[in-house]
Amino acid sequence: MDLFTSMSIFKRVVEAGSFSAVARETGISQPTVSKHIAELENRLGTKLLNRSTRQLSVTEAGKEYYERCSLIIGDLEALESSVGQYHTTATGTLRVNVPVTFGRMYLLPILWEFMNQYPDLKLDLVMDDGYIDLVKAGVDLAIRIGPLPDSTLIARKIGHSPRVTVASPEYLLKQGEPKILEDLKDHDCIVYTFLTTGNEWHFNNGADKLRVYGRFSASSPDAILQAVVAGIGIAVTPLWLVTDMLKAGKAKLILTEYNPTPLEIHAIYPDRRFVPGSVGLFIEHLKTSMKPPGITNVSG
Repeated sequence: MDLFTSMSIFKRVVEAGSFSAVARETGISQPTVSKHIAELENRLGTKLLNRSTRQLSVTEAGKEYYERCSLIIGDLEALESSVGQYHTTATGTLRVNVPVTFGRMYLLPILWEFMNQYPDLKLDLVMDDGYIDLVKAGVDLAIRIGPLPDSTLIARKIGHSPRVTVASPEYLLKQGEPKILEDLKDHDCIVYTFLTTGNEWHFNNGADKLRVYGRFSASSPDAILQAVVAGIGIAVTPLWLVTDMLKAGKAKLILTEYNPTPLEIHAIYPDRRFVPGSVGLFIEHLKTSMKPPGITNVSG
């Protein structure tokens, strides 16, 4: 077997902590992944991984080999990138993680232009609302909406997402329309469970804060939107999510003098010696082509 391929597979097995995950990622069978690791161990005359039906751990020799593999693979990729700067065609596979609803509504339509522009590039799209571990998942680039936790990831701001407070006309007719923030305490408020502030809503850049409660919460923006339209309660949502429902009269802006704190949109990627050139190309494409309602793109 090709030594470089085996080293690359070993590196990803250590990072992902799973033979099956690497098999899915690379499109080869799990037995083939195992064979690559076995070939390396036979070549080196030492065990790199301890594996059972339930867990996988890296031996001391495996840890040292992983560090050396990472350096060698990084140097080779950097060399290819350096040579490749003399042409503008992106190659290889770019694995991108995006939030499900935002991706479906505003990223998918602009991906095809990018793929047509770079026909030698393969794009692997991972749609997930959770904050996955980019290194473990083998993701090159992710889109994050909202505050970023402290990490070693590199973040580039690509836009600002304003938010609004909304409810259905039916809900307001039945329950009354709140006039000040304190009125929200007497209403069913729909909470997005992935919001970093939980059920504490922030307005006017954090100057006003209020803890809200209600009967329904969800980890899906689509579910939040449907709950609003169904008259379940009041929600604070990104403007891009609710624009069509506002135009159709199925949702109404309320508490307009209190502006929910906007969310920043970032492209993030692992901090490593080599960053694929396709990452930068994709970020620039997003900054120029992504145009959800109300989004302010960052230039430069």
